[in-house]
Amino acid sequence: MEHALQCLARLIRALLGPTAVAEKKLACGSHLDVLGVDIKMSRRGYTCRPKQQKVLKWLATMDTALAEGRLSPGVASKLAGKLSWGQSQLFRFLHVLLYYMCKRAMCCICRKIGRAMLRPIYDQKTRRDGRMSSELRRALTWWIQILKSNLCERRSWTNSRSEPVHLFCDASGSPAHLGAVLLIDNKCYFTHYVPPAAVVNGFRRRSDNQIMGLELLSISLGLCTFADLIRGRNVVVHSDNTGAEV
Repeated sequence: MEHALQCLARLIRALLGPTAVAEKKLACGSHLDVLGVDIKMSRRGYTCRPKQQKVLKWLATMDTALAEGRLSPGVASKLAGKLSWGQSQLFRFLHVLLYYMCKRAMCCICRKIGRAMLRPIYDQKTRRDGRMSSELRRALTWWIQILKSNLCERRSWTNSRSEPVHLFCDASGSPAHLGAVLLIDNKCYFTHYVPPAAVVNGFRRRSDNQIMGLELLSISLGLCTFADLIRGRNVVVHSDNTGAEV
């Protein structure tokens, strides 16, 4: 493939001039650098992650902000945009949360949790004094841990064709309680859990008894509890909470 590309490039340069095809446009093989994205391919699938040079710059910006206790609106705006692009390459919903709770990457069900940790950075764009809130500090610390851990979702070349499994999740706010029911291959499994006070108290105080956060935790509970059963399967998660659905 590389030889064929070089032959084609020589032909085009002979017709259109020596600058008609840039050398970096002739990349090929199982490891590619495309528009700042490091792409690695194998027989099982491929992974995409931002180039290491970009990640190091982001980490330096966040380390400086945490050390100074300040993040200016302009820097916050640029950082939010870069991290938003970066998380779209690295992982999708619940990948990181599940990694730390299950100690395994369940890539088939990963979608967009990184956006929750982007919100405090986006909000900082309107804070003229640049002072750092506890939520922003938590978000920056979270992103630093994620970027340093080199997590990355592998996309498979082919999707699973097995029948989908259904996971029903729910939670109560007072007292706090989580529950999940899994329907898979004509069998039914259930689990429930009382989250410790330290977890519940970590949420922002709300008048709805933290119900959305608890609903999200119930989804995590189901996915982690039934990880061995649902690995490699298409999982349909049912939740009656609008915020959790989003």
